[in-house]
Amino acid sequence: MAAPPPEAYSRVTNPERFAPLHEIAAKLLNRLERDFDVERAEGYGLDLELEQRYHLARPTVSLLPHDPGAAPLVLAFSSFPGLHFRFGRWCMLAFPSCGCDACQESAEMEIDRLTSIVNDVTAGRFREAVRIRPDGDVWLESEFWSADERSTRQSFRLDPDRAQQLTAQRDRLSHDWNPWPKRA
Repeated sequence: MAAPPPEAYSRVTNPERFAPLHEIAAKLLNRLERDFDVERAEGYGLDLELEQRYHLARPTVSLLPHDPGAAPLVLAFSSFPGLHFRFGRWCMLAFPSCGCDACQESAEMEIDRLTSIVNDVTAGRFREAVRIRPDGDVWLESEFWSADERSTRQSFRLDPDRAQQLTAQRDRLSHDWNPWPKRA
């Protein structure tokens, strides 16, 4: 298969192909609230760092498990249309992750990826950490692993100002998150 032309990396000819993500995510949030012992909040200003990055299409939703050892989830609906999640304290992921023509992402692919990650989070198969390396660089790391032991890891180097914010604000720099408690 030939590589996409360079201009495809900066072009999004059909962003509406991701419109089903909003409806699927709304249904997913409703299911999570029904199945798990969580507190739901909706509105603007629930996660300023996440919300300030995008033009929002609707209010942000947060699900906070009643077990403080289980990872919270915050979802911002962008007008792209796309979804921007915070899992736990620091892990932020976008669906789609890019959206350009070259990446050839589809709503179906992103729904599968989203469902897999949410299942990992609710099952307690998620960890994240802020790591300070010997050279002084600070990295944000996260890992999700599925029931079949396959894992997805990501690591991002943080700029010094952001690194200082994260390390100064937290008493813990790593979290191995618990499964979400089921609703009785």
